[in-house]
Parts: sequence; structure tokens; C-alpha cells
Amino acid sequence: MEFQKKPRLTPNEIRLLSLIGFVEAIVLIVLIGVNIGLSRSVEGGGEFYSAWNGVRMFLFSHVNPYNLDVALQAQQLAYGHTVSSGQNPYYLTIPFFLLPIYFPFALISNTLPALFPSKFVVDPSVVRGLWSILNESALLIIAFLILRLIEWSPRRIFLIVFFLLSIFSFYSVSALLDGTPAIFLCLLYFGILYALKNQQDELAGALLVLTLFRWEVGLLFLALVIWRVYYEKRSRVFNGFGMLIVVLLIVSFLMNPGWVIPFLRSSLTDLRTNYGFTSSAILLRLWPTFNAHFVWIIPVGLVILLGFEWYSSRGPDFHHFIWTCCLTLAVTPLIGFRTDLSNLVVLFPGLALIFATVVERWHHGYWLDALLYLIILLLPWGFFIRSVIFQSQFYQDLLSIFFPIFIIAGLYWTRWWFIHPPRTWLDYVRSSRS
Repeated sequence: MEFQKKPRLTPNEIRLLSLIGFVEAIVLIVLIGVNIGLSRSVEGGGEFYSAWNGVRMFLFSHVNPYNLDVALQAQQLAYGHTVSSGQNPYYLTIPFFLLPIYFPFALISNTLPALFPSKFVVDPSVVRGLWSILNESALLIIAFLILRLIEWSPRRIFLIVFFLLSIFSFYSVSALLDGTPAIFLCLLYFGILYALKNQQDELAGALLVLTLFRWEVGLLFLALVIWRVYYEKRSRVFNGFGMLIVVLLIVSFLMNPGWVIPFLRSSLTDLRTNYGFTSSAILLRLWPTFNAHFVWIIPVGLVILLGFEWYSSRGPDFHHFIWTCCLTLAVTPLIGFRTDLSNLVVLFPGLALIFATVVERWHHGYWLDALLYLIILLLPWGFFIRSVIFQSQFYQDLLSIFFPIFIIAGLYWTRWWFIHPPRTWLDYVRSSRS
């Protein structure tokens, strides 16, 4: 058998590739500069500083990362002062076996100045800017991933504005400024769904290990995924989960044998702290006449609703399961768990289901999508601006519950068409040609 030699690149092709590489490098440098500049001029980043500073202190000063002093330093970096009432204290609540994710940032901030003292001065805002770049990339990947999962190819112009929405919506910007790991959690959640859909069970199990924190964000989602995996008897998922978590736990105990008790203590302290929002507190503020003894009715009703949807999503239709996962993530902030605005970024993929169904099932779907797009883009920013100008708790509460309610309403508005798409004559013609 004779193998044909791969043709060499022509000089024009080499010049074109060089130009593309040069432009990409310039864009990347500009993005890094912009993010570092924003990190220096805009306060925040406490979620990132908490983990980064804990890792840095552990690696280079041999200080327990769950120490109270580490949290105080994160507060100083984020707020410029120690935490006051209602502010996030930024206690480290990530288990030690997942902290190696932050090791490269600690090494950048400490190793480069040590190696090149006259050339590199890496202040915290630099590593925060690099973290922001990774988060922005993760948001774009999430947008791409959810479109692949639901098998929707929108028009090019709408695809571009959808990607822009993933970066510039209020909840995305809030998550980027705070440096929350919720963006990567969202990427992991839908990476798990993508792996399950493509029968990559061991990969799905390994990704499940990486999501074992921020229970207020994804506890119900993980319960749904585990329940479905158990129902379908996909034991390879549990094999992948078990292998990775055993390796990570062994490494973590070799590096820091006594991390469990300080981690639990820090997590319990964080639970007792009053920051963020709960749906019951917002309900009582918005409707003061509502009887406080009956606040539990809404969370219980939502749990019953989820139970029904989980039960009906047992079938082989993976679209139904994706819809149920998005609904679960949207319901979670309203169940009663205390959460933060930056954590609501995990609800973003639900928008793709709503936009896709509107386009596919309504005659002027893109015009209706444009209206929904403007609502989800402009209204939260309007609430935020008014809350800042008028120092109003009312608009802050609206900002907290608007996104979950919008996603839940939109998912139920499009539920029938997304889960049970009507079979028209044109559908039969398309299916016969494929």
C-alpha cells in the first residue's frame, strides 16, 4: 500500500496562518490586559481570593488554608476592609482534594517574582484577571455545549448575540467580578450531561467528583443525575467516580492529613453567617402581610413539583432529561437554601432551551426571541442600577428572584413543544430524508 505524502503548505497559506496566529495573540493580550485592568479598578473577587490565598498560604507559608486569617485577608483584598454585616465573609468551603485547581495561580503569584525579582511583580489583581479570562472562556464553552446538547443551530447573528449574552448578562458579570467557581460548576454540570449523552460514563463519573462543593448551587441537580444513573444501571459512572475520588483523597491526605476538621469547621461557620439571600426572607419582605408560618408552603410545593418532573423524565428521551436538569437548577435558589447572586449564573443554559423552542415552534420566533433577549439582558441591569441609586432592598430582592422565576416560567411555557415536539407533515419529510 502506498501512502500519499501530505502536500506542503503554499507560501500564501503560511502567511495566512501566521496572520491568524498573530491576530489571535494580539486579541488574547488585549483581553488579558483588559481583565487585569478591571481587576485593579473594580473591587470584588473575594470568591477567587479566598481559594487562591488559602492555597498560596498553604504552599509557601505552611498555613492551614481554612484558617480564619486567610478569610480575613480575602476580605481585605475584596472589600478593602474586614467584612461588615450582610457581606460575604469568604470563608473557604472547598474541600482540600479540589483545591489543586488553584495551584497554578498560587505558583504564578509566588514563583515568578522569586525567579525574576527585577522583572515580575505579580499582585493579586493580575492572577484575578487571569482567572477572569478562564471564566469568560468557560461561559462561551457552556453556551456552545448547551446548543450541542439540544441540537440547535441558530442563525449566525443570533448565535453571536447568544454568546455575547453569556458574557454580558448581569448574572454573568456578577459571577465574573466575584470570581465565583459557580461558572466552572455550570461547565461541569453540562459536561456531565454531554458525557452521559455520548455514553462516556467514566468521564461523567470523574466530572461528578469535581462538583462536590457548593451544595446550595447543585445539590438537587447532582441528586437527579445520580438517581437517573442508578435507574439506568450505568455502573461505569460510579466506577469513574470512585477511581478519581480515591486518588484525590489519597493525595490530599498525603499533602495535608488534618484538613477534614478545619474544612468542616469553616463550612459550618459559613452556614451560620448572614449574607446572600433566601427565598423565604425575600417573600416576607415583598409581602409583609404574608404569614411567616406558611412560608414553607412554596418550598414544599416546589419540591413536590420537582418530584413529579423527575419521575416523568425517566424515559429514554434525553431532551426531557436536559429540560428537567435546567428546571432543577432554576428551582434550587427558591427552595430555601441561602445563596448568592453570583451563583445564579448556572441558570443561563436554560435560556437556550427557551430560545430554541420559540424559534422552532413559532412563525416569527426570532422576533419573539429578540424581545425575550432584551428582557433578560436589560431588566436585571435596570434593577441593579435602581438598587444602587436608591439604596433599595426592594430592587435587590427583585434582582435575586427574577432570573429563577423567568427561567421556570419560560421552561414551562415551552415545555410541551420541547419535550413532545409536534409531528407535522414537514417533520415526516425531514426525517425520511435524514
